[in-house]
Amino acid sequence: MRRTTQWSARALGALAGVVALVAALLPATPAAAANVAFKAATLNIYNGLSQADFVHDLNLIASRADLVGLNEVGNRKAFLKSWAADNGWWLSAPGGTNQAGEALIAKKSMFDVLDQGSVFVCDTNGPGEVPPARYNNWVKYRHRASGRNVTHINAHAVASIETAGRPEDLPRTRCAEAQFQGLKELAVDKQSEGQVIVSGDLNVDFSADRSYGYAKFPWQVFEANELPNLRSNYNLYGEKGTGTHGNRHIDYVYFWKRLPEHQLMWMTDYDIVGGTRSDHNGVVATFSIQN
Repeated sequence: MRRTTQWSARALGALAGVVALVAALLPATPAAAANVAFKAATLNIYNGLSQADFVHDLNLIASRADLVGLNEVGNRKAFLKSWAADNGWWLSAPGGTNQAGEALIAKKSMFDVLDQGSVFVCDTNGPGEVPPARYNNWVKYRHRASGRNVTHINAHAVASIETAGRPEDLPRTRCAEAQFQGLKELAVDKQSEGQVIVSGDLNVDFSADRSYGYAKFPWQVFEANELPNLRSNYNLYGEKGTGTHGNRHIDYVYFWKRLPEHQLMWMTDYDIVGGTRSDHNGVVATFSIQN
């Protein structure tokens, strides 16, 4: 009887070893640890702020995100260059004040820069006139933890182009319409190279735009069509807080949403960041990207 018990213990131990070996050879469950997270943000930092208030807002949004699209910061380009170098961030702010206004920053610890560019959209009233020229700026990064490419596109549309979702019949509105279409075309182009995020102050209220549904404004251009297409934080997770500019939700973070079987990056939630000195609140979206 004693021998049988000893033999059974040895057999069970050997069996356990075989099971452990087989388990070690099997691939890990995809959902177990295949995804890594990062945060992407947008903030319009009013260009009339004092230097101290500007630095406050910059540090605030940088403390909440890993990728950031900024608006109205072209007159701070020299400062941003030194700030980025001192704090471990990449900076893309091409050209002069207007073009550099839609700057993009990213943490060097999380991203490598692969390529970047800027697309001129329109100059509504001519050089040097108000509103100034508009550009769609972009940077293609390699997300270091996942090894995947992520292109971040950033823009700032002209103001006073809609009332309750209805377009104003003005040259500036036609400029914005061209910019929205340009953003969509740029996102379509870049999605073949990897994942795509679009951010910026678009000066169109989300709920009013969706309700009215003007064909050349962001809801219809970016979101109303079937997948694959852009999807915003508000579309996916509703309008949080009282707004990003007064009671309007006009600052957006989008990503390129594909059919489920082809989706490698997801927006999983977002927050509105208050406490800014600017007349805008920030938006920070959390992303999960597959290794």
